[in-house]
Amino acid sequence: MARIFALSDRQSALLWHLVETGGLREAARVMGCSYISARNMLAEIKAKCGLDTIPMLVGQTLAMSDDRDVGAAFHDLFGLTDRQFAIARAIAVRKSRAEIGEALGLSDAVVDAEMKNIHLILGARNAAEIVRLVSAALSHGQVDAEPEVSILGGHVLPGASILVDGRTVAYSDYGPAGGRPVLILHSTITARAPPTRLVRALWRRGFRTLAIDRPGFGDSDAARDQPPPYRAASDDAAALCRTLGIERIDLIARGSGQAAVSLAHRHPDLVDRAILVNPTPAIAHTPHDRGPLGIVKRRFAANPALIELTIRTLARFGTATRLRDGMIRSFRDSAPDLALAESDPQFIADYLRATRDFGRGRIRGYVEEQRAWATGFDVAPLPGKDRWRIVQAADYVLHAPEAAIGYWRARLPDTPLQRVEGAGQMLAYSHPDHVADALGPA
Repeated sequence: MARIFALSDRQSALLWHLVETGGLREAARVMGCSYISARNMLAEIKAKCGLDTIPMLVGQTLAMSDDRDVGAAFHDLFGLTDRQFAIARAIAVRKSRAEIGEALGLSDAVVDAEMKNIHLILGARNAAEIVRLVSAALSHGQVDAEPEVSILGGHVLPGASILVDGRTVAYSDYGPAGGRPVLILHSTITARAPPTRLVRALWRRGFRTLAIDRPGFGDSDAARDQPPPYRAASDDAAALCRTLGIERIDLIARGSGQAAVSLAHRHPDLVDRAILVNPTPAIAHTPHDRGPLGIVKRRFAANPALIELTIRTLARFGTATRLRDGMIRSFRDSAPDLALAESDPQFIADYLRATRDFGRGRIRGYVEEQRAWATGFDVAPLPGKDRWRIVQAADYVLHAPEAAIGYWRARLPDTPLQRVEGAGQMLAYSHPDHVADALGPA
């Protein structure tokens, strides 16, 4: 924890005593410092970790602790399976491929395939980078690599949660605590893990970046009784803001324009500015299919019953390598997206992290949102949003940009629109500064 969040020795000692005692006064007493000193150190720890309360700090520490199930902790940090974790740890202590296969009872072909997946998931170009990352995360004494992992390096997903009507709602808070809050809404095909470069761009501008799993995505429980689309998600976001003491918040919606508009309709005093990045139009406004993903979505529209079966099958057989190969096939008609899938390790690592929960069977949110889209869900117009922006890429995989522009101009008649040449469906990953600049100053 100290390595990952760059805590000083005294800060890490205080955090350790907080875990042991559960209270700041008791931790200060055990540590032998004054309560005032401990309180000041706690404020610094919260700022570095992007967490606001002692329970959140303790929970994050325990989730990352080697005293617990190391494989589970590593899965939380990097999104590796237990077998991939075992191989990565073996690489970190300089074991050869043959030694790894013998120790784990795996063939050379299986070890090679898993090593390829590990490289993709971690965004590592070679074994030396795997050594460095594993060293930093697990503090391996046997590893001589320089430990360098930071919260903005793309390899840590801060984990916290709140309870909303008895449901767990998961979120990440990247800090700094005093920054202007901005909530990133994930797309339907991903969970809350945001693009690393976008978080970094927002952080440089003084924003406090938050991300939340909508119901049934990632680590958030599904909504009860299947309420209208995005109602529970809107109430979850409002509950998170109340918990964190946030009265007004900006939004960045990646594809999920309806989620942003629904939140503004249901909680109009909460949302200030918003950036809708490549927002998806309703099905009636997507007359033309583009690429393999467009064909799949059209089949969903023709037969919504296929949605759950399809995603369960894909999740069951999906590996990092297969996902990347699938992206390359899907992006063949969009040069900017194809370049990311073929040659950008950071994008691949980010996207695998954002989609890994489907492999864990966490598909309920995706199924419900796709079913709503396939059966014609739409949002009411929202005039007067001249502080909002629609950012639309010139290249797009699923449908023609003109269809999306026509749809959203009718729904957000007063919202300016920006077209970004040389960008595609993954605009938030490839052009983070453009998105951050569209939002404006913190």
